[in-house]
Amino acid sequence: MMVRICVLTNAKSGHNRKGLARLAARLSAYGAVTHYVTRSPEEARALMPVLYDAAPDVVIINGGDGTISATLGLMLEHWRAETLPLVMLLPGGTSNMTAGDIGLASSPARALDRVCRWLDAGAPLEGGDIRSRHIMRVTGAADGAVRYGMFLGTGAIMQATRFAHDKVHSRGLRGEWSLGLTLIRTLWGLVRQDRRFYQPTPVGLALHRPETPPVCRAEAPMIILVASTLDRLFLGMRPFWAQESGSIGLTAIRGGAERFGRTILSVLRGRLNRHTTPGNGYESFRTERIEMYLDGELNLDGELFMTGGGQTPLVVSVEGPIRFLRPPQ
Repeated sequence: MMVRICVLTNAKSGHNRKGLARLAARLSAYGAVTHYVTRSPEEARALMPVLYDAAPDVVIINGGDGTISATLGLMLEHWRAETLPLVMLLPGGTSNMTAGDIGLASSPARALDRVCRWLDAGAPLEGGDIRSRHIMRVTGAADGAVRYGMFLGTGAIMQATRFAHDKVHSRGLRGEWSLGLTLIRTLWGLVRQDRRFYQPTPVGLALHRPETPPVCRAEAPMIILVASTLDRLFLGMRPFWAQESGSIGLTAIRGGAERFGRTILSVLRGRLNRHTTPGNGYESFRTERIEMYLDGELNLDGELFMTGGGQTPLVVSVEGPIRFLRPPQ
């Protein structure tokens, strides 16, 4: 029986703006593939009932981190988790951090070549690398919208995001190189306590895991706070070292953290050294649900949004998991 494959392309994602015609031409050669192109969130939402009725075995999402998270959220709204199709990710965006962990983490051209080799082989569902990840569901924003994503950050993450938009992406730099330049500049600003980057954000936390009491942290100024359901962030970073179970990794670094310059590289690798302690301002957790109390802005897979205020918790929970397929090289 022929495998049914649907490809969803965001025409406005970074790399897709120039490569869409070539991608569409190559995919048109395969009868098992139905290719949909969207240009707005409204078009993507309207497509979901059509996609559900098509009952694909594999959904290939071609876009950046924001496109991937929004599409996965829409899929979770239409499918029960246990009936979701396999998902494959093409790096069609500007940064492609999600594709770097669970997708085809090469250049868009090489990723498309890999998909076509898989299609030429009959699109086998066995023999590839299948990994499961949960998706974060985020509520409590100022606009009342429900959001989905796989990376959430605040504190210096916000200053880094603005620097990337203003100084890096505006010059045409994309991919992990652009993220690497942004990381270096941000860390240098934090080490020097440059006010353009060193702006601690007061955050209170309540962390929940099944069958255990909540872990609560009183409001404290954070220079970095990141939460993710990915195993690997960009440039191979794994900044979560907690050993307990939980689908969400969370790392928090307080303002004034001791020996920051000597410790931050260990934090980014997820490898403790003798300075990486709660007493020195470094904490990492694994959890299933987070309540954040803060008044400010956050980055969810590249989308910036405001919280509902310090008294309204921003609630981060998990849905899924979703199974991601990477075909053989």
